[in-house]
Amino acid sequence: MKRRRLLFRAAVIGVITLAALLAYWRFYFDWEGRPSCHKQIEAAVRIQMSDQKSDSYPNANGSSLGSIDLLKESLGNVPMDHYRYVPGLRPDDPGELVLFYFDQPTRWIWHGPAPSTFSEKAWIVVPADFAIGSRPLRGGGELSERIPEDEFRRRLRATLDFVKTNARPNWEAVVAEHTRFLEALPHAQK
Repeated sequence: MKRRRLLFRAAVIGVITLAALLAYWRFYFDWEGRPSCHKQIEAAVRIQMSDQKSDSYPNANGSSLGSIDLLKESLGNVPMDHYRYVPGLRPDDPGELVLFYFDQPTRWIWHGPAPSTFSEKAWIVVPADFAIGSRPLRGGGELSERIPEDEFRRRLRATLDFVKTNARPNWEAVVAEHTRFLEALPHAQK
């Protein structure tokens, strides 16, 4: 009888411990908003440029999704569902311009270990220089930067102004699409 009680207690303690570990894993870590591998994205962009013998980043009539679709073959199974792309940029453009951005703030810095739910959310941007330039970077991502919303808005607007001012191909569609995105954000600064 003592042995049964001991086994029962051990089983109950084991179940409680397992439940506590699962709860910790599920509720302590933020599993939403995980970014993709930006090194794979950079490689896909470079492959597309090489295949097309182009000195510009991919541009499918100024469409973010259309331009990302051009990369699908090189990207393989890299998820791009939460990314927006700003067509019309070139590798020699100012590095702080926004080439890709994650379409929602996230606690993640890169696609590695999950962050705590207590971490602050910020925006992930992949700059035109893939964060390889000599300028100071913010947020330490993988070929990316993690920045606050006000800086995200400022840099995306500056990128759209750059595309427009330099009359890049399909600039009207690029500016219209990303301006709609900015205006749809909660608490949009107009």
